[in-house]
Amino acid sequence: MSTITNEIKSRFQASFDSLKEKRPVWDSAEELFHGQLNDAVSSKTKSQVFDHRLSTLIIERAYRVMAQLPVGKVRGISKNDLGDAKLKNLILDKYIIPNANAQFDFLTKLRLVDMYSNIYGSFYSLVDWDVKPNGYIGPDIWLLNIRDVFPQVGAVSVEDSEFVIVRTWQPISYFENLKKQDGFKNISQIVEKLKKKAGSKEGRDSANKSKRGETQYPESPEVPGKGFYEVLTQFERDRWVDYCVDADIEFRDGKNPHDNGELPISCKYSMPLLDDVMGMGDMERGDSMQRVINAVWNLYLDGVKMSIFPPALINKDNIAAMSSIKWGAAEKWLVRGQIDDAVKTIQLSPQGISTFNNTQQTANASLLNLFGTSDTTVTQATDAGYGKTPQALQMQQARENTRDLADRFYMERYLASTMKKMVNLISKKQSSAITVRMFKEEIEEIARSYPEVADMYDEEKGKLSINKGGGSNLYDYEIVSGSTAAMDSKAQQENLSSLITLYIKSQTPNGNTLVADLDREGYTLKFGELFKKVVASSGIQDWDKILVEKTEEEKDQTILQNDAQVFQNVLAQMQQGQNMNATPPQPDMGGQMPQPNMGGMQ
Repeated sequence: MSTITNEIKSRFQASFDSLKEKRPVWDSAEELFHGQLNDAVSSKTKSQVFDHRLSTLIIERAYRVMAQLPVGKVRGISKNDLGDAKLKNLILDKYIIPNANAQFDFLTKLRLVDMYSNIYGSFYSLVDWDVKPNGYIGPDIWLLNIRDVFPQVGAVSVEDSEFVIVRTWQPISYFENLKKQDGFKNISQIVEKLKKKAGSKEGRDSANKSKRGETQYPESPEVPGKGFYEVLTQFERDRWVDYCVDADIEFRDGKNPHDNGELPISCKYSMPLLDDVMGMGDMERGDSMQRVINAVWNLYLDGVKMSIFPPALINKDNIAAMSSIKWGAAEKWLVRGQIDDAVKTIQLSPQGISTFNNTQQTANASLLNLFGTSDTTVTQATDAGYGKTPQALQMQQARENTRDLADRFYMERYLASTMKKMVNLISKKQSSAITVRMFKEEIEEIARSYPEVADMYDEEKGKLSINKGGGSNLYDYEIVSGSTAAMDSKAQQENLSSLITLYIKSQTPNGNTLVADLDREGYTLKFGELFKKVVASSGIQDWDKILVEKTEEEKDQTILQNDAQVFQNVLAQMQQGQNMNATPPQPDMGGQMPQPNMGGMQ
C-alpha cells in the first residue's frame, strides 16, 4: 500500500471521527425539515401532527435571498485584460450558466445551496470541468452531500484548509469510461476486483445515510458487480488523488488541473463559527422550539379528542350484557337497576386545552423572532416585539431585511468564489472556440473597449465565436450586491417613474441638463430604454403594441429625415429677409447724427 493511500485513509478516518457529534445534529435537522416527529412528547400521542413552521421559514428565506440569478462582472487582474474580461463575462452569462446543469439547472442549485446551508449550518459544492453528451464542454458545479464532505481536522474553514476529502459513489461503468481518459491508472485492476463484489453503498450503516432519501426508499439487492462503490478524492491545493476504497487501489495522482493554488470546493455558511468548521444553521437554532410547537399541537388534539370522547366509568354489576357497551350514535346498552348508576363520564379540567393558544403563539413568536419576521397570529400581547402599528410593522420589516442581508452576504461570498473558479477554469482549459448568440447592439457595446470582437462576430448568423486563449488566465468576479433578491415590482415602477420625472424637470430651452451632466462624466442616457422599462413593468397587456420598436431601416430613415429637416431649417434662416443691399442697422446715438472725421480739421 502506497504512502498516499495510507495518508488518505488516516485523514479520512480522523475527519469522520471528528464529525461524530455533528451527525446526530444533521439527523435531527433532516427529521424536522422533512416532517418527521422526533420529540419525546409527540411520540406518545395519537394525533401525530407536524407543524412545518421552521422548515417553511427556511424555504421562504432561501427563495427571498436567491430569487434570481446573480449579476456581476468578470474583472481581469491585469489592465491589459479589460476587453478579454468582457468576453469572459459573455462566456459566463451566455454559455456556462445556461449549460452548467449537472444535477439541476443553475438557479435551482443555488437555491438548494442556500436552503441546505440553513439546515446544516454550511453546504459544499465542487467546481470542476464537465463534458456532456449534449456537446457542452466547460465548468460546472456539483452539490455535495453533507455526509460525504470531510474537512481537515482543526481547520476553521475551507479557506483555512490544506485539503478536503470528498466521498462519491460510482458504478463500474464510471471506471470503465476512465480507460479512455488520460491521467488515470490501475483502472483494469479496479474493474476486475469490483466485478467480484457488490457495491458498498447498499451496505452502509445509519451514520452514513440521510433520514429521508436513503432510509425511506428500498435498497437494491447486493449483487457482485452491481451497485455503487466508494471513492475518496483528496483535493489539495496542488495535488489531487483518487482512491477506490472497495478495490483498495488509487487510480489518479496528479497536479491540480485547475492550476490556481485553490481547492475546487466552495462553501456557503449560514453562520460560521470559530470552533466548528461546519458552522451553525437556523434549523439547529430553532430545533427545540419546533419540537415545542409539535408537542403542543399533539397534546392539544389528544386533549380535544378526550374532551369530546371522555373516559367513562362503568358499573359492571348494573350492566346486563357487557357486549352491548358500544360507543356510537343511537347505540343501545343493556343495563339493570338504576340507570344513572350504570355509566357516567369523568369531568376533566379544560385548563390544559385553554392554554393552547397562548403556548402555541409564544413558541411561534420565538421562531419568528429567530428569523426576524412576523405573521398575523402574533400580537404585542404575546411578544413585546410584535406590534401591529405601521411603525411596528416597518421595524419588523427592517429586522427581516437585516436577517436576509446577513444570509445574502454569505451567499454572495459563495457566489463570488464559485464564479471566479468557473471563469478561471474556462480560461485555463478551453480547448476550442466557443460560440454564443449575440445581438449587434451587444457586440457594438463590447467593441468600444475591445475592437477585436468585431472580427469574431458573424452578423448574418448572429453568432460570436470566441477563440481559445487570450488574457492572463487570472480573473476575479465582482458580484452586484443584492442582485439575487426578488424585485418589488411596485417599488421598481416608482423608481423608474421618478427617473422620468427627473429627466423632464431637467429639460431647458438650451437642452437637458441631466443628459449634459452625464455626458461630461462619460455616460449616455438612453431615454427610450428608460421609458420602455416603465411601460414593460406597468402590467399593461400588449404593452409592446403601445411602444413599438423601429426596425433598423426605419431608424436609418428617421435619421435621414431629421438631418434633412435640420438642413431645411438652416436654409430657411439664411433666406429670411436678409437683404444684401439694405442698410445695416445703426447703433443708437441718442438722436444725433455721427460727424465724419475730416482728417483732423476743425
